[in-house]
Amino acid sequence: MPKFKVGDRVERVGWLVPEYMRKGIVTGVIPNKQRQDSFNEYEVNFGNKLIMIVYETQLRLVPTDPQ
Repeated sequence: MPKFKVGDRVERVGWLVPEYMRKGIVTGVIPNKQRQDSFNEYEVNFGNKLIMIVYETQLRLVPTDPQ
């Protein structure tokens, strides 16, 4: 089962990720055909027309600010 859904705000993990490609919004979910959750893919919009497909293991949910 996919960890994220369309509309979730996510952040790419890793110290080599450029700042302009760090935070984005999930715009599509591509479940893994072999049902291996860590290999689900997500289409993420990072803004400025930059859309990329990344694996679930490369993302984490951006914490929301409590108000």
